[in-house]
Amino acid sequence: MSDKIYYAHSGQQPDLSDWQRLSDHLQSVAQQSLARMQETLVAEPICSSAYLAGLLHDLGKYRPEFQQMICGGSPPRERTYHKQAGAAKAASLGDIPVAFAIAGHHGGLPNKVKLEDAIKSDSGMQIANEVWPDSVHDLPSLSQLQHVRQNINREEGDTLSRMIFSCLVDSDWQDTSNHQRSTQGLPPEPNPQPFKGSEWLEHLLVVLEEKGQQCREPRIRQARKDVLETCIQAAERDTGIFSLSVPTGGGKTLASMAFALKHAIKHQQRRIIYVAPFVTILEQNEGAIRSSLGMDEDDSSLFVHHSLADPILSDDQFDSSESATRRAENWDAPIIITTNVQFFESLFSNKPGRCRKVHNIANSVVILDECQSLPPELVAPTCSMLRQLATRWNTTIILCTATQPAFDHDQLKENERLHAKEIIPRELNLFDRLKRVDLDWSYSRSSTSRMSWPEVASIMMNPHGGEKPQALCIVNSKRAARELFLEIASTAPDIGFHLSTSMCPAHRSKVLERVRNRLKERKPCLLVSTQLIEAGVDVDFPMVLRELAPLEAIIQSAGRCNREGALRNDQGLIAGKVIVFQSQSSQEQPARYYPPDAWYQAGRTTLVNSFLHAGRDPRIDSSEDIHEYFTRLFHTGNLDQHKIQEARFGFRFADVSERYRLIKEDTISAVVATWEAKREKIERLITKLRRDPCRQNFRDLGIYQVTLRTHEARKAGNLLTQVSEKIDYPIWLGPYDPNLGLSLEANDGLMMY
Repeated sequence: MSDKIYYAHSGQQPDLSDWQRLSDHLQSVAQQSLARMQETLVAEPICSSAYLAGLLHDLGKYRPEFQQMICGGSPPRERTYHKQAGAAKAASLGDIPVAFAIAGHHGGLPNKVKLEDAIKSDSGMQIANEVWPDSVHDLPSLSQLQHVRQNINREEGDTLSRMIFSCLVDSDWQDTSNHQRSTQGLPPEPNPQPFKGSEWLEHLLVVLEEKGQQCREPRIRQARKDVLETCIQAAERDTGIFSLSVPTGGGKTLASMAFALKHAIKHQQRRIIYVAPFVTILEQNEGAIRSSLGMDEDDSSLFVHHSLADPILSDDQFDSSESATRRAENWDAPIIITTNVQFFESLFSNKPGRCRKVHNIANSVVILDECQSLPPELVAPTCSMLRQLATRWNTTIILCTATQPAFDHDQLKENERLHAKEIIPRELNLFDRLKRVDLDWSYSRSSTSRMSWPEVASIMMNPHGGEKPQALCIVNSKRAARELFLEIASTAPDIGFHLSTSMCPAHRSKVLERVRNRLKERKPCLLVSTQLIEAGVDVDFPMVLRELAPLEAIIQSAGRCNREGALRNDQGLIAGKVIVFQSQSSQEQPARYYPPDAWYQAGRTTLVNSFLHAGRDPRIDSSEDIHEYFTRLFHTGNLDQHKIQEARFGFRFADVSERYRLIKEDTISAVVATWEAKREKIERLITKLRRDPCRQNFRDLGIYQVTLRTHEARKAGNLLTQVSEKIDYPIWLGPYDPNLGLSLEANDGLMMY
């Protein structure tokens, strides 16, 4: 047995003094994987599996051809493969989840058949046996590995494999990054910020007390106080799945944060993850949460993560890039604010870059705001995963919404039903106490009552009572929003505003700021928007018009009307007005004015058939009507339409990753370099990105991006370019309207958000 030195990673020095030994890398990754798994507070045998994954993940690097390659030789590429040997050894020890994790740490978790092929391949068990004597001599702790006895079901095996995979990838990339930074003379990356739960909770409660004193409407102030006190009391309960059913305007976002902080303190959970469906909600709530917790804008204790901030890199680039470990997120901050897409698609992904963060979801408190936005065809696998997190991984889930979906539906299997514990008791009677609007359904019951855009604009511009016109109209497509806005602008050009995802986030924020100021100053203000405004965006109009849509969308839209409950008529009754209407355009050309999502149309049909055509106006302040609606809606389709559960339990990780998509359309995000208001700043940021494609520079450009469908991008031709030959990051050079945003005839489609 020779005393040959085996290397994992090269360095800069010709004498190899800064090269990383393979035994050091394996031990370091094993220790880090163990530590990460221990932080989830799971049982010790699972922690041992994480350690085993780290110890074996690069076992194949002991093969002579890999050592030749790392020292500058050129052996055949297939003779340098190294993940297969470690996976084969783990499988021979009986730890199949570890075998999956090792096989996937470059490229992604494989399907079961691919794992079996890897083990049987020329780089699998054969190489594991060949290099074993040298590896044990180099790293004696390998000789102490023992056969594993596991008693887990298929569902537990799926999540366990994902958690081990996440711990392994995060540890491997972090250790590799530490080595790279050292060889380049860079300082170590800073340690994550600590969880200051008690300090943040104390500050939050003071802020909420001050907010309560500023509320001019006594009944709203008292209702919000009751919600907060109830959340604080409920935080003492055991970990699990909770629902927080609070009408819009009841202060549920910050009340849920108070619950999360106190609950995490009691149960020693390590972070809070706030999840919302749309970037617009994150744009609004980041500032509110920061200030409420006493954080300034540079405090790294809070991290906002959404898809617009991600660099565009393939998994091969993530694996091979020198800076990969600094670009992939691992969510090690104590407060995370993120989107449904980032949160849920990461849980079901098989990709290293996406999954690196998954282990940091365990042993946390997760606030799922506006949880009704979850696509029904994904309800079964999503609820199954949430239940696993809660029951096996010390994670508390809070389902926050004014419209609780039927996540205990009879179509769901028992292991897919959440059985959430409601935080707000029925006796608080919040829906009646927080009633702020009256609904007019008369324009939505029949085809004869459909309205044209000029008629809609006329209602917005001519409110009853001679008041200055202040109205919001929410429509179902970007085409409809553009047409209605142009109708208003032709008559009242100075008081009309438009919101849609044809505008970049920074542009939308600027418009919302102007709208809020005009509302506060009681100036005329007519806003036309797609659905992006209806969930969680804080605006307060005296009148809202909503094109006929699913019931949950109408309820969310109504939450933008008389939000503070201050509007009253002469008799002291509620004065907020919500009009639900059908448009003539959607009847004449439905394909252009209806969202293409089948469940969106099913929700609208359920509302019409089960309520309006049955002579029943649904009560938006009734939890019974809301539950009936969701129960009927969920019966109209398959809650696991893409057979994700079958793929999960068959250990087909690549198939699951492909099938679980919250955004169905293939899209790209392009920086709008032609927005005149910020043209110079955007050009400076693009120049910075060309010089240094680091994570922060990608993030800085995120607020100037607009999403395009891939077929729209193809039609755009030379209106789209790239940051540089080396950086595949799209730049939009075409028209960008100061009111309507990105202008492209092919972009007349029906993307909702």
